[in-house]
Amino acid sequence: MPSSSVPHIILIDGHSGVGKTTLSEEMANRLDATVVHLDDVYPGWGGLVDGRNRVIEEVIRPLRNGGSGSVVTWDWEHNAPGERLIVAPTPFVIVEGSGVSTPESRLLADTVIWVDASKDVRSARIEKRDGPAQRHLFAAWERDVTTHIDENDPITTATVVVLR
Repeated sequence: MPSSSVPHIILIDGHSGVGKTTLSEEMANRLDATVVHLDDVYPGWGGLVDGRNRVIEEVIRPLRNGGSGSVVTWDWEHNAPGERLIVAPTPFVIVEGSGVSTPESRLLADTVIWVDASKDVRSARIEKRDGPAQRHLFAAWERDVTTHIDENDPITTATVVVLR
């Protein structure tokens, strides 16, 4: 367990529907960790890059420097900025969400996890979780995730790859 005020920072990245949130919750229970979900921060369906970058600058970087982080969440119901989330340093902090592993964030993290599952498994999980009403939005989201993978190489640079 980390002994300083600087937490052990864990990033969990992967496509939608691979089980990032479930894995982060399982790990948080075992480690008594704080979890930051990028789904709570992305500013809408086209906000992967903006949400990710704000979490790196406003949460991960301050935590790495021994301070608290904070970031404005996204109110999905009203499609508008939500409340400010304060993230105090704890021994372990997990940041999970598509797009979180970049060259910059990896320099600030201690462990980087890429979670993967087959496209069929992912599609079934997304359909069960979100229903058919959101299906049309996933094509654009998946393009954003694919662009992230192409630009940031989160798979081969991961410390650990988990198949779910």
